[in-house]
Amino acid sequence: MHLILSVFGIFLRVVDFVLTPFLIIYCGTKRRKPFPQIRNEILLLSAVDLAERIRNKELRSEDVVRAYIDRIKEVNPLINAVVEERFSDAIQDARNADNLVNSMPTIALLKTYPLLGVPFTVKESCSLKGSLYTGGSLPRVGMRAAKDGDAVANLRGAGCIPLLVSNTPEFCMSWESYNHVTGRTLNPYDNRRTAGGSSGGEGALISSAGSIFGVGSDLAGSIRVPALFNGIFGHKPTGGVIPLNGHFPNCPDENFQQYLTIGPMCRYAKDLSTLMHVMSGSNASKLKLDEIVYTKDIKIFYAEDIGFSLSSVPVDDEIKISILQAVKYFRKHGLPVDRVDFPHIQESLQIALSLMFAVEDIPDLLIDQDDPKKRHNVLVELAKCPIGKSKFSLGGLFFQFLEANRHVLANDIEKYKKMGEDLRKNIMETLGSNGVFFFPSYPVPATRHYETFLEISGVQYSMIFNVLGFPSTHVPMGFDRNGLPIGFQIVATPYQDRLCFCLARELEAAFGGWKAPN
Repeated sequence: MHLILSVFGIFLRVVDFVLTPFLIIYCGTKRRKPFPQIRNEILLLSAVDLAERIRNKELRSEDVVRAYIDRIKEVNPLINAVVEERFSDAIQDARNADNLVNSMPTIALLKTYPLLGVPFTVKESCSLKGSLYTGGSLPRVGMRAAKDGDAVANLRGAGCIPLLVSNTPEFCMSWESYNHVTGRTLNPYDNRRTAGGSSGGEGALISSAGSIFGVGSDLAGSIRVPALFNGIFGHKPTGGVIPLNGHFPNCPDENFQQYLTIGPMCRYAKDLSTLMHVMSGSNASKLKLDEIVYTKDIKIFYAEDIGFSLSSVPVDDEIKISILQAVKYFRKHGLPVDRVDFPHIQESLQIALSLMFAVEDIPDLLIDQDDPKKRHNVLVELAKCPIGKSKFSLGGLFFQFLEANRHVLANDIEKYKKMGEDLRKNIMETLGSNGVFFFPSYPVPATRHYETFLEISGVQYSMIFNVLGFPSTHVPMGFDRNGLPIGFQIVATPYQDRLCFCLARELEAAFGGWKAPN
């Protein structure tokens, strides 16, 4: 398998080199006009600050919700991230929240509704009762969620107000958010670039200040890659902590239930801990989020890449520099920092794909919705795709093609499973309960539209931590020479998510965190 993947990777890199001039022409040579400036100061407050001001009657929830509705109407024509809004219902929810503020003591509000009156947005794959639930698939057009998924229900139970559901790839099977139902979501920093996927709608909305935070999901970097591309914070939690009930697609395989995670995406690091506490529900105690974490007690390990490989996308120099800048900052402040080369990290792609494609009962995009006994042929649909005759998107078909050929991996699954176990053990022993690992979230900043298909090996940087079960937070670290967001992920051992949050806050204070598109 190693040889097959290496040859395939080299082939894709050659094709990428050949097609790049055509992609430049296709995506356009000029950036869009300047992005609308943020004029309402409400949009620049964190979720926890908004909640506090609403509780203290310094702000009305209705004013906050209306401010975000106005901003969404302003920016969505430029990014196309909204699948369906519920603005009228959200305004009524806000009025109810304001009435509650006037009828309950502040302490009781904080305890019962810690985020009362704060609006948020939801990735369409995470069910929001009554809202569209299509999975970006034409055969599912018109389908609606019968109830809230657990993560959404936990947020609503804490007083949050959902505004809309946002765009994803078809069946979440791509790292670019486009489909034949809603269309393509554009990057707010450069509309020639993708917002990423599969939580790309959330990433674009949040970075545009059209949302303060959102519910995303991550099976192979689907929170962290859009977080990188859109310059925001995104957290992939410890596997199994946030319930998956209500997510589409899903499958009963117990390994899949650990690999897929639902998590928060936001503009401000201070919100991460509170959001995780609320979204985790009864599992929150496992994360010990109430324990004080002292930065000086955290050990830092780092690596700028997985090592040289002809078949892998090389890590952009400016992303490497962002890691080294963070390393320099923490060394200056007395933290122990060491570079580390974990054994088998170079085989991350093989390990991740072997474990991912060993999952049984993965949802099949090509099953006929009207007659489950019938199945569309993936090669036929791929042939129809370039001429616009397939009802399925290229991203979904590309993933189905890989899944259909997973037998190529079968002979080596045990070999790479053992490598994965060794890698996991080594990382566990190195980081322990007070260590973190700085590592690229993806090797390059936001790619041009369609380019992630040619740079698929890049997902190994994030996907490996899904299959190994480690929590990981993407942290924005400024911009590259082209004005695109850069940053990296902070990885910790299971249930040590709070270490990621602690250093995310430190880096935000030192390097500025999210900055609005302009």
